[in-house]
Amino acid sequence: MNRRDVLKALAVMPVSSAFGCRHEDREPTYSAPSGVKVRTVQILLEGAFALVLHKNNPNRLTAFVPRADSGRSNLDHDFFFNDPSKMRPAETKDPAGYQFELSTNGLRTYLEPYINPGFSDFLAETEKWILPARVATIILPFPGSINFGGRPLHVTFASGKKGLMPTNHILEYYVEEPDKVKMSCSERGGVCEPSPHCPPGVLRFFFGVAPRVKDEAGQRQHAVDFFNFTLRRCFPDLVEKLTISEIEPSEEHNTQKPPYARPTSMRTRDNLLMPAVLSPELPEARLLRVSETVDCQVGGLIVRTNTAPTR
Repeated sequence: MNRRDVLKALAVMPVSSAFGCRHEDREPTYSAPSGVKVRTVQILLEGAFALVLHKNNPNRLTAFVPRADSGRSNLDHDFFFNDPSKMRPAETKDPAGYQFELSTNGLRTYLEPYINPGFSDFLAETEKWILPARVATIILPFPGSINFGGRPLHVTFASGKKGLMPTNHILEYYVEEPDKVKMSCSERGGVCEPSPHCPPGVLRFFFGVAPRVKDEAGQRQHAVDFFNFTLRRCFPDLVEKLTISEIEPSEEHNTQKPPYARPTSMRTRDNLLMPAVLSPELPEARLLRVSETVDCQVGGLIVRTNTAPTR
């Protein structure tokens, strides 16, 4: 199963559409099944998010996607929250872009998150970083763990070194008082509901960015160019170490022989519909058009710091 299939499975199981936040035909308020207590909050980030762990602030994490320079349309992104069929242009009046913040209330606190070793090629430290105009900004407490779904993509650094790049982040928190958990979002009028169709015992929020360029060659070049743009704009001390020169094709366009081929991957067709429920006892399924899921073949990096950003 490829990386987006994993995230799609997380988003659509076990009931009709975990991507949806406020579908017009669904009750927007999350309601856990009777007798099931919420124990987990999941934050799913798909695409080129940079994660900064502020060890001095105190133990807060900023996830963001920088906004492209004027005239660099090849670097533009659209943003979505929970529903990939409802893309939003990156332009907002606030330089911080779409802003979300998860309160610490009701969550277990952590001094340091577990970070999956698969991020090691893109895990760094710096005391000089910049927070420019952004597509989206998400402020979070330190999670208990930072993992990823699917298989990372092979990359080549400018130095010639080879590495692996996860293209998503899955952050998890243990919930102690479910009624106190709150995600605020200024661009959406206050408190944001999680998906109304999360698995039992889980509150889930799904964020993603997708490149506006849609052709295969353009997307592959976008992946390299945008990652390097993020380094230059936000983490100048890491440019020499982390600049990449090549990234392998995304799953749909990968025609290479082993070792890069993925024999367990599932091919997608433009009009393929997949049912979003697996149990006949659950509500009637909504169908998700697979080709409409976000398609970005670049991930971000995780940076530890003890200093505040410059602007």
